[in-house]
Amino acid sequence: MEVGGCLLHRVIGVQKLDKRILGFFSLTPISSKQQLPSASSSFLHFQRVPSVYGTGVSQKRDRLGGARLFIPAIRCDATGKNSSTHGLASSSSAAATCRKTVAIVWFKHDLRVDDHPGLAAAAEYEQVLPLFIFDPQVCTGWSKEQLEGLFDAVADLKLSLQTRGSDLVIVTGSTKDILFTLAQKVGATSIITEEEEESKWQKLVASVMSSLSALDLGLQQWRASLYDTEKVEEIPDSYKEFQRLRLPILHPLDPPISLPVLPKDIDPGVLPDYSEFSDSVHGVWGGNPQWEILQVAQEQSAESLLPQKKTSQTNKVESTRNGPLKELMDWREKYILESHYASSDKRTQGGEFMEEEINAKYVIRGGATGASNILNGYLRFLEPTGRDDWKAVYEHIWNMEKKPGASFRALFGSTLALGTLSRRRVLYEALKYEKERNGGRLSPFGFSTFTVAAAVGDVKSIEWSETLHRKSLAQGSVRGFKVTAWQWRGYHTQYTMMGDKGPAVVLVHGFGAFWEHYRDNIRGLAEKGYRVWALTMVGFGRSEKPNITYTELLWAEQLRDFIVEVVGEPVILAGNSIGGYMTTIVAGLWPSLVTGLVLLNTAGRVIPDYKALTYNKPKEKSVIAKPFSQLLMLYLQTFSDRLLTRCYPNNASRVDDWLLNEVKRASYDPGSTRVLESCLLLRPPLPLNYFLDRFAGRVLVIQGKHDPLQKNSNRAPMLQANCTNVSVAYLDAGHCPHDEIPDEVNELIHDFVWSSEIASSDDSVVVTNREDTLPADAVDIIKEGVRIINEDILSSPLSKNK
Repeated sequence: MEVGGCLLHRVIGVQKLDKRILGFFSLTPISSKQQLPSASSSFLHFQRVPSVYGTGVSQKRDRLGGARLFIPAIRCDATGKNSSTHGLASSSSAAATCRKTVAIVWFKHDLRVDDHPGLAAAAEYEQVLPLFIFDPQVCTGWSKEQLEGLFDAVADLKLSLQTRGSDLVIVTGSTKDILFTLAQKVGATSIITEEEEESKWQKLVASVMSSLSALDLGLQQWRASLYDTEKVEEIPDSYKEFQRLRLPILHPLDPPISLPVLPKDIDPGVLPDYSEFSDSVHGVWGGNPQWEILQVAQEQSAESLLPQKKTSQTNKVESTRNGPLKELMDWREKYILESHYASSDKRTQGGEFMEEEINAKYVIRGGATGASNILNGYLRFLEPTGRDDWKAVYEHIWNMEKKPGASFRALFGSTLALGTLSRRRVLYEALKYEKERNGGRLSPFGFSTFTVAAAVGDVKSIEWSETLHRKSLAQGSVRGFKVTAWQWRGYHTQYTMMGDKGPAVVLVHGFGAFWEHYRDNIRGLAEKGYRVWALTMVGFGRSEKPNITYTELLWAEQLRDFIVEVVGEPVILAGNSIGGYMTTIVAGLWPSLVTGLVLLNTAGRVIPDYKALTYNKPKEKSVIAKPFSQLLMLYLQTFSDRLLTRCYPNNASRVDDWLLNEVKRASYDPGSTRVLESCLLLRPPLPLNYFLDRFAGRVLVIQGKHDPLQKNSNRAPMLQANCTNVSVAYLDAGHCPHDEIPDEVNELIHDFVWSSEIASSDDSVVVTNREDTLPADAVDIIKEGVRIINEDILSSPLSKNK
């Protein structure tokens, strides 16, 4: 089906490419079997992009065959690391500058020809081999929808390269082996590829270069940064301070007109059979003895495992077959490929669709061509159109906008992850369109369309998350930790790992914290013989804070996926505050993933003899949620030092400058108020004992006796009284015993793991058989913190004098 100049495939696993009209590039349609003449010139030509950003944009200019190439500066060092934030780095300057004969452009998740610095650098070579490798090991854990989107993007990239006198060489197998064989066969002098942030890709690149060490070639890595900045260490940690720099925004590179020819005797190949490749991807799991347990757990959404309110089956079927939901489903079949993150939320006991799927993520068909087309339509949402494909987008954007601004990431999240659109192109097109609407200038009063605002805000947020991670790498190493990036559902998150043997332990922080809050537990437990992971949940710390609805189930699913995708085996979970509640959900819904549970001043209520409980979905919207969350964030930014000090009643020295600064730093990140806003829409959660009743393993409750946020007179003993597998240990500490007295907590966890049972301490607390009414969830904890701060202010000498 032709849509806006591109064909959006329904059948992906084909052995050849169909004809398609490349409306985005204004080129003549061409068949994959048609022989293209060689490019008359081996140089890569670019046209200058008109500026929509104003003055001050700095760009290097290189002359290539009489045409000007606009590309950021190329800097080389001897380590292979990128010494520029937006240019190229080379591990062998001699190979990169002296013998530019044959280059391999290794595509990974940069599946486009537009705004591609790697292709620009390849113009200096006599012959270029564009390469994509279908490696089952790399695609492990991908869903059916993700794989189909990948096939579609590679097909589009192949055709785009053919129209430029080149071709995409497609090979299936081991990345390391294929690159070594091809580099040796064609006599490559350089490999050009995108610099990676995520650890699994970094390991793959390092493995490849190690295998190629016997060959005389260099590695050039490129980065398409938004901002014109050279030294990441000079960028402030605070986004507020970063904005004050007013760094120039770099232009995207136009797609090349032509490319150097392929080396001789190279068969470009075709896409592999989709079914066969999918089977080989799933076969990789077979090497892990736990793979069946892990796979089954990941296929079960949290909401589908919880008790739901009963609805009329007849009405549910009728609403699916008729009305706007049917239109949405029809639209997906034609234009958009739904991702598995949405499909997991559609399940009910009757197998019918639920309305929550409207807010899901999608994979845009048609690769880079389709993504560019849909972007143009998305930005022009407020304009009338006669195009059917844009009309379809228009009809359903409002459904995605139940959370204002959420439509961009819902539509383009997977597109950005595959690299079929660059962030620079999105920003350029959004600002260009905004200027067209406003007589050639940007309004100082904000954007005139919410689609432009969403696009600009999201790409800047993603760029900041990656920039912050690159800073974190150096800062973490100074403090003795290795900071690692993990892409979860397309969102940039961080974690660390320490230890090379022993049981697997995963540490989960509380509200407003981050993995570094376990600074002395990570090292202490690793020294005791554990492999320890600690992650920062999405929305907190230095992880990305996307415009999504945050719920306890979302965080629980992130924690589940971390166990499956990163750790790869069942673990001992330990969580503080709402992190404890998250770990309890995971243990109750996916007990096969948890071997033991440690709750540190956990959030969550206890309801004895509960009956007929149901999960209450968050409210869709609230008039006061956004302004109140902004006011609350400002309040906490101002008085967070008071609150933190109260949470460490017996060891206030642990509230050092680093901890205070990092808590405040995160509060200025783009999207920081979205978590607070979401929490204000949450309904009362299911009780802790509901989930613990579904977990057969042992549970240790560590309770700081002087917790100002959750006074411990009820919760811990009520857990012990109502759950058969719970032991309680009381400590002379506040809300964060793991950081206030880390050595004692480490010893308790160690004894818990290796002892058959833990004797409870301080049994003098009286248990009353009534419902736990203490602060239980994120909202309660926040409100309690505000109350404490107010008490401090009112009791201060200054207040009394007034």
